[in-house]
Amino acid sequence: MNIDIYPQFRELNIGDAAVFNRAFKDNSPTISEFTFTNLYSWRWAYSLRVSLFDGLIILCSESESRKRFFTPIGKGDIRAAAEKILKDKGGIFFRLPGETIVLFAEDNRFLIEPDRDNWDYLYSASDLLNLPGKKYDGKRNLIRKFKSGQAYEYITLNAENAASCLDFEEAWCSLKDCDKVKALSQEKRAIKDMVENFSFFGLTAAAIQINGVIRAFVIAQELSPDTMVIHIFKADPNIAGLYQTMLQEFIWRAGVTRFRYVNMEQDLGIEGLRKAKLSYHPCSMINKYTLSLFEQ
Repeated sequence: MNIDIYPQFRELNIGDAAVFNRAFKDNSPTISEFTFTNLYSWRWAYSLRVSLFDGLIILCSESESRKRFFTPIGKGDIRAAAEKILKDKGGIFFRLPGETIVLFAEDNRFLIEPDRDNWDYLYSASDLLNLPGKKYDGKRNLIRKFKSGQAYEYITLNAENAASCLDFEEAWCSLKDCDKVKALSQEKRAIKDMVENFSFFGLTAAAIQINGVIRAFVIAQELSPDTMVIHIFKADPNIAGLYQTMLQEFIWRAGVTRFRYVNMEQDLGIEGLRKAKLSYHPCSMINKYTLSLFEQ
């Protein structure tokens, strides 16, 4: 399906997948946002629109008062594209990875600011499986406690049974009052899109059942040849050790250690989420930045 040529933009649609996947294959992404799964499933939250600029894919988010643009995707002059778009449209570029920011670092016309709340957490896949050393004592203890007190079943999710996790999502949302929390309501819609397009997106997923009822699930996919990204990871917060067991079982049974790294996305500045992600001791962070023109 044809994408409009800049300065025209149109809504992102599922027919754009081939163009994006080809661009991502040619230029392996580092940030978690850059799978077509993420972009399409969260398109409503971002109010995403797409355009082509000299062969580069330009994504514009119109969900806030000023336009926000993602890093231009593909092969081309990213610096020239960003400068032209900022002059034409105003707004900012957001969630730019370090390899993009270096293109602007020596030019004092640009304002570069770190976006800590959207830094991605990157982990060693083997560490998530083996939980080595004293720093993981607490995780191992929680897993032992869960396994000694629960009869559970690990199930692989696929296109035929993935919708079964939506019942747990409903229960989780009732507990968290998702309808009154914008981000959680948007996530609920994104999960539904992922489930409905499971095979098309090329997802890998699994769940844990207790007494025949799903109480935790994970949805993930390849981000790059050496990294798997976890899009969704949920568990019943009232069952001690369930989160830890779900993650370790998934890393093992889904063969995630064929990848060197696991990207577990950002914490969005949520204190509890940040604490939880730091407790797994990331091997590095994928720093992201915003970019704008001083003259605006």
